[in-house]
Amino acid sequence: MRASSSVVRADLTEFLAEPLGPATVARSLMDRPGEGGPVWAAYADTHAFDIPGLDHADDSSADLVVWGKALDCLAHRYVRMVSSWTGGPHRLYVLTRQRLALYTRAEPGGLLAKAARVRDGIVQLGKDLAERVADRRKLWGSGNYEGEPVTPPRMEPLAEIRRGQIAGFEVAERAAAPVLRLRLVDGSGLDFLVGMTDRDECEYALGLTNGAPPLRPGARGDWVATLAREALDQAAALLPGEEVLVAGTANTGYVGAQVGRELRVPHTPLGRMPALDLPSARWPLPAVSSQGPDGWLDDPTIAYWAQADRADRDAVALADLLAHTSGAARLVLTRDRLALVVATALLAAPPDAAGPVTSLLDVAPARVRGVTAELAGRSLPPKPWLRVDFTDGSTLRLRDPVAARHAAVLVGA
Repeated sequence: MRASSSVVRADLTEFLAEPLGPATVARSLMDRPGEGGPVWAAYADTHAFDIPGLDHADDSSADLVVWGKALDCLAHRYVRMVSSWTGGPHRLYVLTRQRLALYTRAEPGGLLAKAARVRDGIVQLGKDLAERVADRRKLWGSGNYEGEPVTPPRMEPLAEIRRGQIAGFEVAERAAAPVLRLRLVDGSGLDFLVGMTDRDECEYALGLTNGAPPLRPGARGDWVATLAREALDQAAALLPGEEVLVAGTANTGYVGAQVGRELRVPHTPLGRMPALDLPSARWPLPAVSSQGPDGWLDDPTIAYWAQADRADRDAVALADLLAHTSGAARLVLTRDRLALVVATALLAAPPDAAGPVTSLLDVAPARVRGVTAELAGRSLPPKPWLRVDFTDGSTLRLRDPVAARHAAVLVGA
């Protein structure tokens, strides 16, 4: 979700309502010998057809466009039994070394079970309503509950295209929008939009397909560019006299960390923290899969990731404060410093004569080795991260498309 609010929390980037990333879900479904993990995976619930004889729906709102010269082409046969669905995820597309597999959300029970549910529905309705009224947990999106781990949707196989029927992949355009295009051997194909709004994202997906994904994106989509300009202007107003290069968002989510051999998901501060007046975070918990290698990349509750060999590194010091401030702090890079700032009003004991924001930690520019934009993961659309590397060997990543936009502009300047 992309939203805006006031003071330090402008350009809020909130992912807690998203489902678990499709690549993590797909990984649990790969059970064929030699298939390995997913090359990439995407949720695609809304379909449009560009085939003579079929109504041509609006491409701009579709996750997937099915195209071909005639009815019953390979692409049409693949998805004609699949109806569009909203409120997903209900359709999962997974590319592996052997096939393009399509999964659908598993419905408990068969026809008899569904009939029984209808028959007993009136009796159960009152009980369900009473339980919902009594349940005061916050619900994020369609299925992420406060205090509960994010859980994957249950999926079952629906259809597949073997690799021998796939002629190739390319980045193409449809109505001036970039798409990842799959061409089939009969000349039909599938155009994957799946939330990708920038050519860099499609190039990244093509790189995954070919085994060599680019790591550093350039310009982001228009919606990010607008927020990025606003974030820089606001940070400059809050930090007068400093040239702001990168302004992070107030990013709601947990911190994860790999400190030496210890995996900390979620990370809790290791050092002494300032007292804050903050409400309790009513968030869902990280998914169980985030305790495994790279599982955090697909977890909507993980907004930051730190990696260091020891706890006394710069990335860990920032991770401590990001965890302590529950997403209320913002990372700002200027010519003079890398600072983590927070609204002064949130401090239980603010410094004398403080301005609207207070820096909780300043890192000298000489200790920052690099600030770059990075796409990561095997889920489409790929996750945009701001990566900060420190001279002590530690790294901090922020899932922040606005700050990543700033870094991409810096690299291209």
